[in-house]
Amino acid sequence: MTYPRCYLLLSAYLSHLVPLLTAALSFHYDFSIPGVLDSAYLMYLNDSHAAGDRINFTAMTTWSTGRVVYTEPVRLWDSNTAKGTSFTTSFSFAIGGYMNGSRADGIVFVISVFPPKIPSQSSGWLLGLYNTEYPSRSPPTIGVEFDTYWNADFDPPGKTDHMGIDINWIKSTNYTELPKLGLYGTMSANITYDAESKMMVATLWLADGSSHSVQTPVDFREAGMPQYASVGFSASTGTLFEEHQLFSWSFNSTDTAPTDPPSKTKMWMIVEYIAIGLICGVVLTIIIAAAYRCFRQGTRNIQLPVVREFLYGELIKATNNFKTMLGSGSFGEVYRGELRHQGTTQLVAVKKLTQPLEKTRKHFVSEVHILGQLSHRNLVKLVGWCWHRNLTSKIFCQCFGRSRDKLLLVYELVSNKSLDEHLHDAGMEVLAWPERYKIVLGIGAAIDYLHNGSSPEPILHRDIKPSNVMLDKNFEPKLGDFGLVRKVNTGSQSLRGTQVMGDKDYIEPQINEDIKSSTTTASDMYSFGLMLLEMATGRKPTVPDGDQILPADLVNLIRESYGNGKLLEMADERLKCGFDKKEMERVLVVGLLCTQLERQNRPDIKKAVKYLSDLEVQAPRVLL
Repeated sequence: MTYPRCYLLLSAYLSHLVPLLTAALSFHYDFSIPGVLDSAYLMYLNDSHAAGDRINFTAMTTWSTGRVVYTEPVRLWDSNTAKGTSFTTSFSFAIGGYMNGSRADGIVFVISVFPPKIPSQSSGWLLGLYNTEYPSRSPPTIGVEFDTYWNADFDPPGKTDHMGIDINWIKSTNYTELPKLGLYGTMSANITYDAESKMMVATLWLADGSSHSVQTPVDFREAGMPQYASVGFSASTGTLFEEHQLFSWSFNSTDTAPTDPPSKTKMWMIVEYIAIGLICGVVLTIIIAAAYRCFRQGTRNIQLPVVREFLYGELIKATNNFKTMLGSGSFGEVYRGELRHQGTTQLVAVKKLTQPLEKTRKHFVSEVHILGQLSHRNLVKLVGWCWHRNLTSKIFCQCFGRSRDKLLLVYELVSNKSLDEHLHDAGMEVLAWPERYKIVLGIGAAIDYLHNGSSPEPILHRDIKPSNVMLDKNFEPKLGDFGLVRKVNTGSQSLRGTQVMGDKDYIEPQINEDIKSSTTTASDMYSFGLMLLEMATGRKPTVPDGDQILPADLVNLIRESYGNGKLLEMADERLKCGFDKKEMERVLVVGLLCTQLERQNRPDIKKAVKYLSDLEVQAPRVLL
């Protein structure tokens, strides 16, 4: 029957248009955009104030305090279900003053009562959070502090700059030491709270690009926090002073509390309206159904922790309306961009995913979730993401077409082109052996981090190849293009096959022959081995033969030379013997070890890196 179907369609549509009282709190402010700060829903206390493209928290005087909070409270837990709320917040900020240690006291992300209030006598080392004489009279408060002044009674011994998580008192429950004068200049931070595990994790990126993190269990109910609380920032100065500024802030919470169903009266009113609409005929029903289908596809909620969420307009401006394309691949197109902030320019690569939403969504979510949590000098850094939805065009202009939601990923731009270009482009200078060997060790370190150092479970890249290795001006390699990255589930050592598994030229034979074959860390090792052989010889792993491709042609040639004792004859002729023979031989041998047909015969990445970095270690013989 069309009658109840239309009722369901329209009620579902209206449910997305009418905000619910229990809706999750979500906002994003970039104060560098004109007008954003003026229209932001923010409350200022004490010395804090808006200042053009930023917020100033304290005056450049002693004993100053300031706090800024969002004007609506966030629900931390539900009294009926006892379920908590997960949230993620990201922000960029700066601390300025005297670059000699004569400064104080710091800034803190704070969760406290609503409406907010700053306790009396809370300046200086108390960061505007707690009363110095009567701590028990201070409201329940949880904060993530970025502290620039050492207090012997409450701070880590002998360390001035540090970050910590405070629960109802200024002495941190857990803390991380930071470099001396590390909390200086422009920085960014991300804080996540998982309601199920009750774990709060804070990550800080300093001005020099280094990252530091701290985590601790937090139970809001046990800490005495109210059901609804304020979120914001607090800062203070004491006998010394410094500047505290905020440039951007995003906050996203997931409120899992149930909502009351609509009343019967409202339901029958909707039914009556639909009945009237049926006069327009079956055509109207088809249009509504198609519109709802498009709408539902484009508004599925996702949780994307860490890194920054960009507005689509910001990326249009940064890329000059996507003017300069750097390249394209199976998942999308990459454009050059410039992010300008406070007189500085950050070069970025903006990847616009071009396949239909349903095909790209899982790769988009995977890449943001995993890469946003990684930090290694040999991995391309994810700067942010954008999921642009256009509700009006979706409902009225795309009823019979596919969703045109725009998914974009923003990376740091590594400016010296890819390893593939340096190895094979005719117009490039021959890549010297010292640089090649440096790249070998760098990519090995990146894979070791993915397989062993980034999380309890191995992370599989699944698309290791020279075109996914970017080089900076010093030929430091960075492994990128993480659209196929997946975590291996706890208790398992492999992933079952998926429909897309990377470049066929760099995939192990098992998967090329059976696309449903499981993927393991040994699969990444095969791709790494092919790349080693390609770097040593200057030849691609497969060569065209008329209309066909000869698979593993390079591996077979090198195995034959190895068996005949003429391995070094496979070295890239363009190097003209300008290489270290022991290093060249070791790279070729490790490449052959990694490309052995049986997975159990391949070394893991730790062993491979050991063989490559320490030539005194004896490498095993290759099984022929």
